[in-house]
Amino acid sequence: MLLFHMLIYLHFMQNPRRLYKELGNLFYAIAAADKLIRPEERKTLHDEIMYAWKHFEDSQDRFGTDRAYLIEFEFESLEDESVSAATAYGLFEQYFQENSQEISQACRIKIFNSARHIAESVRKINQEELYYLTRLKTLLQI
Repeated sequence: MLLFHMLIYLHFMQNPRRLYKELGNLFYAIAAADKLIRPEERKTLHDEIMYAWKHFEDSQDRFGTDRAYLIEFEFESLEDESVSAATAYGLFEQYFQENSQEISQACRIKIFNSARHIAESVRKINQEELYYLTRLKTLLQI
């Protein structure tokens, strides 16, 4: 099963490092949409990395760490710099528009599901999160 998933995704993974960085931007935008990042959102982000993205492909950095952790690193960097959700979302949107042909439908669904899980981690999806999820669904064409 893992081999099947790897075959689906590897054909477009020219630069997994960049994808993970941009996913950090997107997931930060979702969590920061209401200008408050809650512990539940951080936990869901970590869980998504562990269960959805860590096994996405097998690249590692020079220290042998799975590149999927770049998602969390980028998220934390944006939080430290108090970047707005709109700016973070715009970075992901620009990346996606430039690389949309390389991103499979299965990967697009995985991206949306992770974003939705982060938005749902604190009770219900609020108005600000819904705004970004709606834009994301249109952008990803799912």
